[in-house]
Amino acid sequence: MSKCIPIKNGILCLSRTEFKCPKCGCIHDEDDYMKRLDKSENGLIYRHCKGCQSMLGITFDICSDIQVWLKSEESKFNQLINS
Repeated sequence: MSKCIPIKNGILCLSRTEFKCPKCGCIHDEDDYMKRLDKSENGLIYRHCKGCQSMLGITFDICSDIQVWLKSEESKFNQLINS
């Protein structure tokens, strides 16, 4: 969860940049995904978990917090949106 702090002449926003794999709980930090995510044209990447090798979807939300899901479950959400 991000936190914003008022400072002189602006606002400082802090966000969490590490996450746990939703399947195995393996911890991933910025070094595991940030370079690819910065280069992404649409702000979304897919990457294998370094623990269980599941394919993960990785992006940031509007508060700059990292959001992660299993790609194998992505079709379930697409069906809900399209129905």
